[in-house]
Amino acid sequence: MIRYGLHLSIAGKEGRAGAVREAELLGLRAFQIYAKSPRTWKTRPLSPGETEDFRARRENLGAIPAVIHASPLVDLGARGDVWEKSVFSLADDLMKAQALGVGYVVVHPGSSDPERAREGALKARELAALGSNGPKLLLENTAGGKEHLGCDLRDLARLVEGTPLQVCFDTCHAFAAGYRLHEDPRGVLDALDEVIGLGRVPLIHLNDSRHDFASQKDQHANLLEGHIGPALADFLTDARLSGKVVILETPRSVQEDAHNLRVLREWLGE
Repeated sequence: MIRYGLHLSIAGKEGRAGAVREAELLGLRAFQIYAKSPRTWKTRPLSPGETEDFRARRENLGAIPAVIHASPLVDLGARGDVWEKSVFSLADDLMKAQALGVGYVVVHPGSSDPERAREGALKARELAALGSNGPKLLLENTAGGKEHLGCDLRDLARLVEGTPLQVCFDTCHAFAAGYRLHEDPRGVLDALDEVIGLGRVPLIHLNDSRHDFASQKDQHANLLEGHIGPALADFLTDARLSGKVVILETPRSVQEDAHNLRVLREWLGE
C-alpha cells in the first residue's frame, strides 16, 4: 500500500505538532515538513514539550511515516564556510528527526564536487550520532543545471555506493533532467531499479512539472496540470512502488490540496 501525503507547513503557534494536526484533517497517511525555517541558518534545540506533543499526536495517527526536508540553503558540494554551515544544518535536522521519531531526512546533494558532497553527508550523520534505529538520510535527484549534482541517476548511485545513504526520487526533477516520464514512466522506473535499486529508494516525491521535458528547471505543478500529465498515474501504480512513502510537493491552497489529493486517490483506486 502506498503511504501518501503532502509537504506541510510548521508556521503558526503549534509549529511541528500543527503539521501533524493538518495531516489528520486532510486524511494523510504520511507527511513531510521542514524541521526549522528554510530561509535562515539559525536554529534552536527542540523543547521537551515540542518533542512530546509531536510524538503523541503522530502516535495517535498510527505513527504514520514522517519526513524532514533539509533546508534548501544546504550545499554539501560547496567549499569553505558554506560547506561547514551545510553540514551542521543537516546534522541539526538529523538530530531533530531522531528526537521526534521521524524516519527520513532528505537533502539535495549540492553543487560541483561529488566527493565533497558525499563527505558532507557522511560527516552530518557522524555529528548527529545516530542510533541504530535513527533516521535514514536520503539524497534526492535534481533537475540539473548550474553544476547541481544528482541529475544523472548513475552519479547519484556513485554518491551512495558503499555508504548507509539512500535515495529519494523526485518525478519533476527527473523529467527536467531528461528522463522520459511523460512517454515511458515504467521504463524510467526500470532505470531507477537497475541503476540504484528500488530497495534503496524508500521515498518518492510525486510532482508534475511546469516546464518542458529536459528543461533543467525545478518548478513543480499540480497533478495533471504540468508537462508530465497522466503518465504519472502509470508510474505511481506500478506494483514495484507498493509500500513506498509518496509525498506531493505541489503548490498549496485549499483548492489545490483538494485537487491533488482527489487525483492521487483516484489513481490509487480509493
